[in-house]
Amino acid sequence: MPSLKLNRGILPVKGKLSPGNILIREGKIAALGDLKGVPVDQELDLEGLVVLPGAVDPHVHFDDPGFTWREDFFTGTASAAMGGITTVIDMPETSIPNCRTPEGLLAKLSEIQKKSLVDFALWGGVTGEEVRDGSFREKMQALVSLGVVGFKVYTISGMPTYPRVTYGEMRSIMKEAAKLGVPVGVHAEDFDLVTEETEKARKRGKGNFLDFLSSRPPVSEHLAIASAVLLSQDTGASVHIVHVSTGIGVEIVAEGKNRGIPVTCETCPHYLILTSEDFNIFGAKMKTTPPVRKKWDQEKLWEGLKYGVVDFVSTDHASCNYPEEKEKEDFFEAYAGIPGCQTMLPLIWEEGFVKGRLSLERVLEATGEKASRLFGLYPRKGSLEIGADADLTVLDPRKPYIIKSESLASKGKYTPFEGRIISSTIKMVILRGKIIFQEVEGVSPRTCGTWIKRR
Repeated sequence: MPSLKLNRGILPVKGKLSPGNILIREGKIAALGDLKGVPVDQELDLEGLVVLPGAVDPHVHFDDPGFTWREDFFTGTASAAMGGITTVIDMPETSIPNCRTPEGLLAKLSEIQKKSLVDFALWGGVTGEEVRDGSFREKMQALVSLGVVGFKVYTISGMPTYPRVTYGEMRSIMKEAAKLGVPVGVHAEDFDLVTEETEKARKRGKGNFLDFLSSRPPVSEHLAIASAVLLSQDTGASVHIVHVSTGIGVEIVAEGKNRGIPVTCETCPHYLILTSEDFNIFGAKMKTTPPVRKKWDQEKLWEGLKYGVVDFVSTDHASCNYPEEKEKEDFFEAYAGIPGCQTMLPLIWEEGFVKGRLSLERVLEATGEKASRLFGLYPRKGSLEIGADADLTVLDPRKPYIIKSESLASKGKYTPFEGRIISSTIKMVILRGKIIFQEVEGVSPRTCGTWIKRR
């Protein structure tokens, strides 16, 4: 593999942006510093450009195989590459077969590894069905031996192929996960409360977004997060709360952390930047579960992210056939999901670092390092350390751009961030020393992504 030297970039060094050079050999960061006179095969001048570690998105749904009219691994990873994300972790449930068995995981792998433009890891799947039939321990052990980063469970599920778990079933899963040393990721909305409130909303309402919001009240998230945290305390398992949307949810996680419970959490750009009032503008384009909340929740999420209670940001990237699956007369029937890979890093850089909400250190932790550590990918991913994979995102802070749906590489050509001005353009993205995206040329047609297993 040719050696590459990046000259005169602006690098994050000890919490500040400073001029520097990077030497890449054999796809790894080989040296940082002056590097004068070091012989290389190729040099690039990055004067005036900011060089960040390639971002890690630990929560994507790329729907491959099985639902590829919504997204496939090529279009999904193309959107990641264009957004400065060099590693994704794909969820186990939105594919056929899903990743509830070793056979299912390997069948999925045979489809996706030939399509990926970025490196990827995989979540393992486990549901209440495996607990009830007694097969969950053997399957979880086998999936961990294959390299999954953790196990995803739903306290409420809309997918017949991936049923929810009860709290008792979650406890059994957590006990096994604790033995295996991997985290359990929890979609946290209380089943009984959401089911009851949905029935009420359907009877009295007209099927608009207000009815949808009333069907999934914030307290449903609070109940499920608190239950997961208590089960973590009981079992010793590491529990990770995905896509936290509420301020009280952040407080529950903070209390658990303060008590020494191994709990982590993530949030998403749509919860940090949008509020429930934006449904009046974007409608179903911003429909997700749990839904976007109020201004107070948004502020508490930023505060939690600033101080590390919210460990990192993910996209929960979930695309659909737009507008057919999104623009429904009945809001309850509209697909729940936002294609977010291409916009996550630009939005967090803009709204977090440029606008002063987050330090440079916290931006880097929130978009790469913390997720990489939790899921056993560090220091290979999410790092600018010597010996790390040479995964780099190069920003031009002098060139603003406007987010537009038609510019998305995802099959889902819609975004609730339509029209937002971002002050920095992603100029180039490098994966293990190979340029996979350039602003002018676009994404490379070569699929050089590889499967990364949990260490």
